[in-house]
Amino acid sequence: MKPKTDDFTPNLPRCRQFYEQYGAAMIEEHFFRYASSIAVGLAGEGSDCFGFDDPISADHDYGIGFCMWLPEPVYREIGQRLQEEYDHLLSKNFETKPSSRLLDQRRGVNTIGGFYQRILGYQLPEDMEKNETFALSPRLWLTLPEENLAAAVNGAVFRDDEGLFSRIRQTLLNYYPPEIHRLRLADQLHHFSQNGQYNYSRMMARRDLFTARLCIMQASKSAMAVVYLLNHRYAPYCKWMRKGLDSLPVLNEIGRLLDEAAAAPPQWEAWESISYTSANINHKDRVCEIMEQIASMILTELQRQGFIKKVSHTFADSYCQEIADGAKSDKNCK
Repeated sequence: MKPKTDDFTPNLPRCRQFYEQYGAAMIEEHFFRYASSIAVGLAGEGSDCFGFDDPISADHDYGIGFCMWLPEPVYREIGQRLQEEYDHLLSKNFETKPSSRLLDQRRGVNTIGGFYQRILGYQLPEDMEKNETFALSPRLWLTLPEENLAAAVNGAVFRDDEGLFSRIRQTLLNYYPPEIHRLRLADQLHHFSQNGQYNYSRMMARRDLFTARLCIMQASKSAMAVVYLLNHRYAPYCKWMRKGLDSLPVLNEIGRLLDEAAAAPPQWEAWESISYTSANINHKDRVCEIMEQIASMILTELQRQGFIKKVSHTFADSYCQEIADGAKSDKNCK
């Protein structure tokens, strides 16, 4: 059955309204002395935190609520009582509590460090709340999954008087250091080119359709990752990468080309009587043409943003070393 869409409202504004109508008063009434230390918002896992929710999203781990992030000392004093008042607020305003085990973990009361540790999988420094600056090491910037970083900075902060939660959030929003940015670009561009411009054609020449399709899907994911990197945005979990592409200001039109490649029928006729050579592009194969078009668009943007000096051909993999080498210059300039 097709889900109804006429009365669907995205959950993030509903959660903000619920906090403003009921949550803010609960905090002021029961925890006035601590109110300035309680950061409130909605962020983390879940399609609604990205603004990507739809009627299908409501079938699991979905419902009205909000997050409260506390410094560790404040959490030890009032964390349990605050959670009890939050649970009471939900039960008082809904006949059925909009909850599940996972949703309980994602909403309600948590420490600031606990939230970021859960999302990033990284233990924050114990004195993090006392420091004026918060920084990640180059190794962590390279190893943290990008989808985790995307979940750490999505959604919205409704209130944060002391700014402790937002300070960490802003550091992550400031994006990768330049040298890490270049290395990630080079890596994703390599995977796009190897799968979309090289391995796909080899598999079609071998009549191995399954692996050829797999190569295109992997190339498509890497192409999207490059687009996010060129927009200075963290790419979300793969389920939402394509949807998020449409809202990016740079190269969002690549999404339509990827849609066409995904829907293209097997290009068998294009490979009849073809003597394969890696030096030649099979322009009869529409998928090959799409990959070349995407490569050209990406390379043009890489040149515009100063990651490469000149585009002389469209085989993207051959530019990766130039991009990666620039990371050394970025590091030396610091």
